[in-house]
Amino acid sequence: MAIQKTTNSSPFKTISSAIRAQSNLIMIVFSVFMGMMVLFFVHKLWVVKRERAAQYDFSSLMTEYETMSHEKNPEWSVLLEKFEKSYKKHSSSSVLPYYLGYKVRILLNQDKKEEALVALNTIIADMPGSPILALYEMERALLQLDSDDEIMRTSGLQALKNLAQDSHNEFRDSAQFYLGRYYWAMNEIDAARQTWQQLVDEQRDEKMSPSPWVNYVQDKLTLTIV
Repeated sequence: MAIQKTTNSSPFKTISSAIRAQSNLIMIVFSVFMGMMVLFFVHKLWVVKRERAAQYDFSSLMTEYETMSHEKNPEWSVLLEKFEKSYKKHSSSSVLPYYLGYKVRILLNQDKKEEALVALNTIIADMPGSPILALYEMERALLQLDSDDEIMRTSGLQALKNLAQDSHNEFRDSAQFYLGRYYWAMNEIDAARQTWQQLVDEQRDEKMSPSPWVNYVQDKLTLTIV
């Protein structure tokens, strides 16, 4: 009896209880892990489905825009409403800046420059670090240059200068072209020539994808201004 009592209270019983407790803990951790994995994959599938739906709707609207742009009397307000409705519908999608990009185009077609600037400001604020951010910044600068407000024109000119001087800007050649064109229009011929000559010089060794602006500015550079 003494031996049985000793056995029942021996370390074997303690070890057995510890193993059962450890097994229960492992099962709980495993269940939580599996639950998190399931939630992760469900979320990923939902994101893929959401993005596909947003891209499909955007593609349809983009096609409609291209069709309408060739019409004699395009109903831009109707198409703008469709873009805004789809924008709200896909408010969590990564393609939202592109929706706004077309909204800007439509507003400009309606000559609503102030509203277009507001939309551009939203795009620029919502896509820091994007590889196409400079394109929207350039479009905003050009709109500002076309403003009747002197302060806004000054801001636009400085922004365009910054884009034209930024060696990391993938669209630097376009910024240089538009900056030179602005100087040319303002009869600042020397500044225009200097800007365009820089564009030509930087594109001289570009073999893979030379700038489409080179031929245009070269023709301008050969002109003799009397």
